[in-house]
Amino acid sequence: MNKRKQRVNRIVISITLVITFLTIGFHPTGTALAYERVPEAGLAINGTMVDGIHPIRINGHYYLPFIHISKILGYNYIIFVDDTMTYETTDGSTTVRMTIGGAMAKRGDEYINIDAPRWINETAYISLGAAGALYNAFFYFKPENGSIQVEKPATRYRVQKGDSLWEIAEAHHTTVSALKSINNLHTNIIYRGDILKLTPKEQVKETEPIREKEPIKKRHTTTVAQVRTGIIEQAKKYIGAGYKFGATLDEAPNLFDCSSYTQLVFQENGIDIPRTSRQQASMGVSVLNFKVGDLIFFTDQDLYSDGRVGHVGIYMGNGDMIHASSSRGVHIAEDFMNIGYWQQNYLFAKRIIE
Repeated sequence: MNKRKQRVNRIVISITLVITFLTIGFHPTGTALAYERVPEAGLAINGTMVDGIHPIRINGHYYLPFIHISKILGYNYIIFVDDTMTYETTDGSTTVRMTIGGAMAKRGDEYINIDAPRWINETAYISLGAAGALYNAFFYFKPENGSIQVEKPATRYRVQKGDSLWEIAEAHHTTVSALKSINNLHTNIIYRGDILKLTPKEQVKETEPIREKEPIKKRHTTTVAQVRTGIIEQAKKYIGAGYKFGATLDEAPNLFDCSSYTQLVFQENGIDIPRTSRQQASMGVSVLNFKVGDLIFFTDQDLYSDGRVGHVGIYMGNGDMIHASSSRGVHIAEDFMNIGYWQQNYLFAKRIIE
């Protein structure tokens, strides 16, 4: 009888080991990572269900497939560098860069702390907290219906390991004193997992690019006046083209986002500018009075709560701007500075053509 019981126990142990083996992923270093499969979850943005997603659970914490959640949030342009296990993606405004196993990522020009991304079954996964830090959103699991909820733009932030109030304030273009005030904090001490309220989006505005003046690569041999004219003539050729967040130049001229559009138009006139609107905002010199061909920058309060650069257009003269918008694609916004939306979201202008 004891022998039979021992044999049954061995069988149970063997089955358990097989099941455990099937739920083990591997870190690039070769370290085994135990994880738990969970049912497919609905994913809702601001209360509206938009997709389904297959999360996993590691040590009781939910992790999301990086590529899938990136695309859901409009970060469609994704590059993977196999040698370093590094991902880079953009929504056309901000570039996000993270490495599997790395506890620090880059969002735009800012370094941020995140839970180390995991590599399981040839798939990259990020925690809910890391996703929030990377995408300026707030993620949480809703047990009532087993869904992943996304608040975008975020009004809250989940503190990551290594965070300080100063780093959080810098990343969200606010101040330590403002964060302490809104959260009723009397010291600078915060803990991983704390949830902080963020400064209201109408009170934050990105200003760093105004002071930046990166060199511009020029390949044109024509006069400044000819380049300005050429920019506008080329820009008009794409009127009617559609819009796609994070569109690639391979999708042009049928689809653009705001910065792939400006990049291509300038490129075709012998001027090389970077890919995203935030990077483009660091080029040239800041100006108060617009000239034909100047780049005009705006924030997007519907997408970002940190006041970051979120949109770019080209000044045409006579108060008009040509741009690729999410609602209308490539079109001309006439007398745009007298339109409430553009007035409220305007940041600054940069002169590229000199």
